[in-house]
Amino acid sequence: MFFMNFWYKTVDSLKSITPMLVIAGAFAGIFITLCFSIFRLGKKHHYLAIIFSTIVSCVLMVPVITAFNNLVLLRIEGTIIDEGKAEIRAQRAEVERLIAENKVKLLEREKLDNEITIAKQSIEIEALNASNMLLERARLSMQSFQQIAELALTQANLSQTLVRKEPITPIETGWGLLADYYYDEALVIIVHDINAKFGVDLKEVKIAKAMNNSVVVSGIRPKFIGANQNESKTLVKEIRRVDNKFGAPYRVRIKDQRQDAILADIKAEQYELEFQKKLSEGMEMSFMDNTIVQLAQNFIKIVLAPIYSNIVFNNAEAPGALPLLDYLTKEINENNEEKYKLLQANEQFILQMNRLETTDIPSEISPENQ
Repeated sequence: MFFMNFWYKTVDSLKSITPMLVIAGAFAGIFITLCFSIFRLGKKHHYLAIIFSTIVSCVLMVPVITAFNNLVLLRIEGTIIDEGKAEIRAQRAEVERLIAENKVKLLEREKLDNEITIAKQSIEIEALNASNMLLERARLSMQSFQQIAELALTQANLSQTLVRKEPITPIETGWGLLADYYYDEALVIIVHDINAKFGVDLKEVKIAKAMNNSVVVSGIRPKFIGANQNESKTLVKEIRRVDNKFGAPYRVRIKDQRQDAILADIKAEQYELEFQKKLSEGMEMSFMDNTIVQLAQNFIKIVLAPIYSNIVFNNAEAPGALPLLDYLTKEINENNEEKYKLLQANEQFILQMNRLETTDIPSEISPENQ
């Protein structure tokens, strides 16, 4: 590049010097011709000297005029070139100024976008903090019940009478006088006074995330938790002989022998044990199932409603469902991870804003030059 600039400057200088040398040489030739005509030809041939000097002068004026014209053209071209260069420099300066202004505007726009993004992500972080607080509160509520695994939802004072009457011996054929056939049966009547507690097993309750801030809750199964009062009173326990005649019972006799009384006690205890077993399994209190399910759903709604806008209850377990406590812990961990990512992004945006603030503004658009 340096060599090319040097060459162009040398050529321009030669173009400017050459016409001047031609003009100087032509005038020198005219001067020599005049001197030769005056001092040599003028002494003997005056007319010849005049004619010779005139012709030579005219001939030599041709390169003078041509060189002069070239010199004038070179000066005009130089002026035009200088004006063009000046205009190009002005246009370049204007372009550089516009580029600098655009760069500053882009930097300001980027800074504003970063500020908006930081504000949005700060709002998201606050929302995650609020969600975590609600999730943690729900988890603590669940943990307090999870320690005993069962959630007692209601308590009821129930008075229930158990009546059991069933044959205990095969049917025997009679003699036809007293009965056509007969059999023995046990009759037991027991009154139960129960202060029962009902609820659900929270370990069986599961939850799965659905779309649009919804969750699906499954696994709510009513359960008899226990009773702080479970008294029973046997009103009747007896072994009876039932005589049948003409295809229908017509006489019942209570058997009062000692072995019959012992058998009656045994049957009463068996029926009582069967009742207590069914009671512990919830079979004797199935009429409470709908009430327990509704109470359990209300409890779960109270716990989860601040977190989720829609809570759906379903008997079928949803794909990916987790126990309540595990699900809440998972949600808290996911929120913490998202919060950490947002904090990292905000850190990067703030560092980028700091770099933008330290970026030098071009002097072309500084207040002094505007």
